[in-house]
Amino acid sequence: MLLPPFSGQPLKAYNRSGEDITSTLFAPSGFMKVDADYTPRPYEQWSAEDWPRTYQNPTYPELFAAGIAFAPPHAISKPRKTPNGTLIAPAPPRTGQPSGSIGRACAESIADMVLGRDKPLHEASMARMGASCVASTGANLRTGSAAAMIMYPVVPDDKKYPETGRHPYHTRGEIGLFGHWIKFMLHYLFIYKAKALPGWSLIPE
Repeated sequence: MLLPPFSGQPLKAYNRSGEDITSTLFAPSGFMKVDADYTPRPYEQWSAEDWPRTYQNPTYPELFAAGIAFAPPHAISKPRKTPNGTLIAPAPPRTGQPSGSIGRACAESIADMVLGRDKPLHEASMARMGASCVASTGANLRTGSAAAMIMYPVVPDDKKYPETGRHPYHTRGEIGLFGHWIKFMLHYLFIYKAKALPGWSLIPE
């Protein structure tokens, strides 16, 4: 789908001395800088290793940015242009399932830091995780349908999967009644987990 480019809130940041540190914390897009490689380079030199793992700000280690809050190092795939020259920069999915996995890793890292545990930070690189999406196209449990899509990894890894950047089997999509049932179950499981009812932690992101 085509959407206007996302941008973060135009927040200003200052240190204790009153100095403006906005450019240290945030990318020009308004999203927070994390442990990604933001070195400008042509598309041919992009790598899955450019993407963050811990989502910790390198200058202020007590700050983390999960989900839509972190600044991607670059587009998720080759930027293109429309016939009139408008840039189309594919953005990574940073909501839903990826945000849940990233948020959990950040929360566990913060908990370790608060409790004084000397452990490596938890990681959730989008270059090492998959994502799924189910879009309903009908609401009837007998005749409805939905498009179910899975993608692995979220950020393409051209070194591991040279043909497409993604696993040839675990990246696919289908449409049918089964997809609607999956959407139906996910809805109730999400609400159940959000309420932290008994056994909620056993439900995956």
